[in-house]
Amino acid sequence: MRITDLRVNSIPPVRQFDISAMGSLVIIAGANGAGKTRLKEAIINTFRSPQSPQVGLCIAATRPEETSAWEQQTLLIEPGTQHPKFLEYMNTRNRGGTYVGSVIQVDSDRSVRAVSFGPIAYATPDPDDADIDYTYYLSPFASRWNDLVNKIYQKAAARDRKIAQFVKDNPNRTGRTALSRHPDPFLPYQQVFSQLLPGKQLEAIDPKQPKDFHYSLGDSQLLPFASLGSGEQEVVKVIFDLIWKQIRHCVIFLDEPELHLHPTLTFRLIETLKGLGDGTNQFIFFTHSADLVSTYYATGDVYFIDMEESDQNQVRQLSTLDARHAATASKVAANLGLFAVGKKIIFIEGAHASVDRLAYHKISQARFPEAYLLPVGSVENISALRNVVDELAHAIFGIGLFMVRDRDGLSSEQLQSLEENPRMRCLKRRHIENYLLDADLISRVAQHLYLRPEVQEVGAIEQALLSVARESLKTAVVLTVKEFVRIMGSLPVPSVRSVESKDWRDIEQEITDQVTTNQLNLGQTFSREALARLFTTEKQALEQSLTDGTWKTLFPGKIVFAKFCGDFLSEDANRIQQVYLDFALRDKQDAIQDIIDIFDHFKALGN
Repeated sequence: MRITDLRVNSIPPVRQFDISAMGSLVIIAGANGAGKTRLKEAIINTFRSPQSPQVGLCIAATRPEETSAWEQQTLLIEPGTQHPKFLEYMNTRNRGGTYVGSVIQVDSDRSVRAVSFGPIAYATPDPDDADIDYTYYLSPFASRWNDLVNKIYQKAAARDRKIAQFVKDNPNRTGRTALSRHPDPFLPYQQVFSQLLPGKQLEAIDPKQPKDFHYSLGDSQLLPFASLGSGEQEVVKVIFDLIWKQIRHCVIFLDEPELHLHPTLTFRLIETLKGLGDGTNQFIFFTHSADLVSTYYATGDVYFIDMEESDQNQVRQLSTLDARHAATASKVAANLGLFAVGKKIIFIEGAHASVDRLAYHKISQARFPEAYLLPVGSVENISALRNVVDELAHAIFGIGLFMVRDRDGLSSEQLQSLEENPRMRCLKRRHIENYLLDADLISRVAQHLYLRPEVQEVGAIEQALLSVARESLKTAVVLTVKEFVRIMGSLPVPSVRSVESKDWRDIEQEITDQVTTNQLNLGQTFSREALARLFTTEKQALEQSLTDGTWKTLFPGKIVFAKFCGDFLSEDANRIQQVYLDFALRDKQDAIQDIIDIFDHFKALGN
């Protein structure tokens, strides 16, 4: 299930709070005292006591079993009014080894006491054989950790018993068969541990000797779990808490995910959470982190609680803010604060850096997790860009600086000149969206998001992409010419060496000569004949690319991808981008290999 609409009235200090068309990852931001925690509690209490809901909800089915149970696709819940189908459904949310179609909360108090281990006997039952009520995951997070660790050891003991019984019952079968029938239940924990904390490996456990978890760092000796940093311990505990029950199709609330965490660790936590249950879960985060807001606001599902709004909806959808919302934008900046950055900073150049940042960030965290990505706006001309690139060679108190930008508007000679600095890299394709045009991956995304069957076929997707590219030919040529003018359309700043040793007339003459020469060169660059040649050359190159299949490299991906998502998929481009990158990183990295290579290159320089 998934919450699509949320309506809250008179939950002080929140007076009116309405959101619709909620996606799979929603961020609700606000200053301290804005009412985020009380808002979360009201939603949680609606699920905890479905007979007396405190908030209004529209809940959509995400699997056939829910549609069948509800006898409809959605449930409309009104505050104070019992909905029989909602009540009946929540009361059936008890499972053994799985936890499907329910609700979970991870509150902000994630400090836990030392684990108290209970006895484990040979006959210890498999904890997954016992059902649990759905309210188990609505209890405080801190109280669940001790229970979870004990159940992990109980599960391992039950596995040993089942393997022994299998060998006894099947004397002619090999031990390998027994192990395949009963895989190690601790393996998923070890895998996600290394995913969250690259370079660290979680040690296997022995159910005969329950003790705190241990890990190793490379070839180091075993270290106790408590020796991890507080933030590292926290993200591990949160993820372990959620992978125990194979959680799928659930709504998961997480209060202050950034608490105690460096921004890169927060991002890694969120991206790991999104992958749980094959991406079928919905996450609603309550935060006052400016870093989370700036990273995810382009998704369209980031909202700010405006405490000064008195009569109308207090929700401000940050992706829709413009010049008319200067006051709200100011309040966001003033109230959310700033996070300290890491020591590896990657600048992102481009007018769409806020949108690109999420894509770059997702990939960088998989390859260069200690990096922090910082949008720097648009560098208007090649001279300014050259100056930025030159500055990358200098370190500031040991801070490593890098930069990545689109290839848009750069000639091969300019590209080669810029990349002489190893800390500067340009995409091999025109925009980052040019890497989002793999028809096979788009097909998987369409299936995952339950889009119309006719837009899930790979062949239909390829044809639609090519059709959009053909329709965009004129726009592509115009954008190329405009970008050429933007990059090349400025005079280099004159320079005078040994100025103090020259008289005034010599200085004036030297500057005048340089400017005059540069004006002549610029006039030749932008002469009618030169622009006509550029127009013809670009038109022919793009037309040829439609024939030879290289158009996915040369055409403006931002235009093609946005139009394809809107016209063919009828879906928000940012939502498609997020799921696409999740699949690419997990299943088909060659689709984004160029970008992966850039971050691998930066990481090698930074070490």
